[in-house]
Amino acid sequence: MLTAQQLDAWNRDGFFVVRGFADPSIGQVMERETIAAIRANPPSANPGRAFYRTGESLFIQPEEQPDFTASVPEDLISKVFNPHLSGAARDFALSVRVADVVAGLLGDDIDVFQSQFIFKNPGAWGQPWHQDSYYFPFDRQPQVGVWLAISEATLENGCLSVLPGSHTGDIHPHGPDLREGANQGYREVTGLNIDDAVPMLMAPGDLLVFHSYLLHCSQDNRAASRRSAMVYHYGRAGTVPLEPLSPAQASILRWTPVRRSLQPA
Repeated sequence: MLTAQQLDAWNRDGFFVVRGFADPSIGQVMERETIAAIRANPPSANPGRAFYRTGESLFIQPEEQPDFTASVPEDLISKVFNPHLSGAARDFALSVRVADVVAGLLGDDIDVFQSQFIFKNPGAWGQPWHQDSYYFPFDRQPQVGVWLAISEATLENGCLSVLPGSHTGDIHPHGPDLREGANQGYREVTGLNIDDAVPMLMAPGDLLVFHSYLLHCSQDNRAASRRSAMVYHYGRAGTVPLEPLSPAQASILRWTPVRRSLQPA
């Protein structure tokens, strides 16, 4: 169950952090499984593709910066979509402890509908200010984001920043990210007053829970090591899109029941 402090923070700020939620070894297994999938079908075998598929369900997004360098295949990757459909990432997404947190905000009948393993490799750019619900034009709002730190998240390696209280407004217009070499799909909210922005400094195993209207961004990775994270998005069961999905959207929005397929804590 959520604490009174967590509910207060959710209503006031649009997010809260649970320190030490998971043993760091859980995230390490997720990372190993994701890297194995990349190495089985590396970007060198899929040149020039902004997204490509590997295995039955994973979709891989390479970094698009033209000057990005790498020594192993995963160094070239930005995100891997759909890890919640198998392996350790699925076990965590459907676990009782995670379900209890999300159900405390959305009710018991919930689904996990999207997931991303994020590789913020050295030199990778951040993602501009945005709201997740902009990407999720559904009939039932809001959704809940669950962000598990796999590695330490610091100012130097490109941690998230959030704008407390911004979840109480509307979904802002999002324009394109105009940086040459920005990753496909990046959109940006401009004209914001970000004086009150808060960096999310996190240790492996910490969990950030956030409202899908919350304005947030990430910074560039200026460190010599990767900043890894596993991100899930949950919604109410029975949610439907307000408009037809494109094939690309349909491939990375994979609704999976949670309460009807729970794993042990």
